[in-house]
Amino acid sequence: MSQGSSQVLRRVLILHATYAVGGAERVLQLLAQQLRSRFDLQVCALYQPGVIGEQIQASGLPFVALQGRSRTDWRVLPRFLRLLRQLRPDVLLTVDSPYAVLYAVIAKRLSLVRKLVVAVHSFGKVKRTREMKVARRLASSVTDTLIALAETHCRFLVEREGWRAREIVVIPNGVDLQRFTPQGHHYRVEWGLSPHHPSFGIVAGLRPEKNLFRFLRVAQRVLNALPEAHAFVVGDGELRHELQAFSHQMSCNTRITFTGALQDIPAVWRSLHVAVLTSDTEVLPMTLIEAAACGVPAVSTDVGAVREIVLDGETGFVVPPEDEQALAERILYLLLHPDERQRMGVRARQHAESHFDLRQMIERYARVLEA
Repeated sequence: MSQGSSQVLRRVLILHATYAVGGAERVLQLLAQQLRSRFDLQVCALYQPGVIGEQIQASGLPFVALQGRSRTDWRVLPRFLRLLRQLRPDVLLTVDSPYAVLYAVIAKRLSLVRKLVVAVHSFGKVKRTREMKVARRLASSVTDTLIALAETHCRFLVEREGWRAREIVVIPNGVDLQRFTPQGHHYRVEWGLSPHHPSFGIVAGLRPEKNLFRFLRVAQRVLNALPEAHAFVVGDGELRHELQAFSHQMSCNTRITFTGALQDIPAVWRSLHVAVLTSDTEVLPMTLIEAAACGVPAVSTDVGAVREIVLDGETGFVVPPEDEQALAERILYLLLHPDERQRMGVRARQHAESHFDLRQMIERYARVLEA
């Protein structure tokens, strides 16, 4: 829109339960930041803002947290309805958090929003499965556009999960390829690593579905076989103390570092030789896309649509979730074969450039919100 134009921007409300650290939350943050010039945007959290919510606030975007104390704190509902009557959004965009979807359904049924868009970031079993089933059933009749992250994901949602909508669109996650690059700042000096010091790690919210206990068991196998290697767990969450206590029981615990949450994720990936994912459930994990954009090959459990990011044998390896020995062997292989690791890293970057460009993701979301 040219400067001085009198065109009124479409009003969009982005709704989530809370913006804790996670892939879906980072996608919503990117959307808010990138679409702020094209829409009249407001971001809302039903509960506390969360780390990413605080970052959204700090960026100057309009953000409101309704301060719910629990999922059943129904005092949030009148606050939410009051906000809707004040804003009168044209479009409400949410992800498949059960209570966020329920609140979005209420907004649509009360005609307080014209269009409802639901982006699904789960694949198979998730926490609060019963609540999600109820939310999905209620949402199916009023959802205007359902966004899936991959073609396999789309088929699963329709055929297995029973999602319905007037329109279903596939929009893969994307990353900023100018920010996530192989060159730039890294943490190797701060972490006490030489340029050739073998290193591998995981970037994740420390939540049950990420199965960080599996990562630690796999890390122990790798570290026992390669004493000069070092493992890193980057992130924070509800299981941090349990995970740290578990790692302290290992003989190699001094070579496993918990960094906590870090802001400069590109620098994290530039510091590691191998990216690892040990989740029990994912769809199209942002962490693996970000690693690929930084030229880091990955070893991942075979869950969701991971194979659309990690091309097995080309940009890394995909292993059955329960096969911890195979996970360790693949990580060791990459750590011990730097030429092959570098070749896979280059191919990973090329694949990210072709399929996971943030600009493409933003443009596709914009078309959905504008329709």
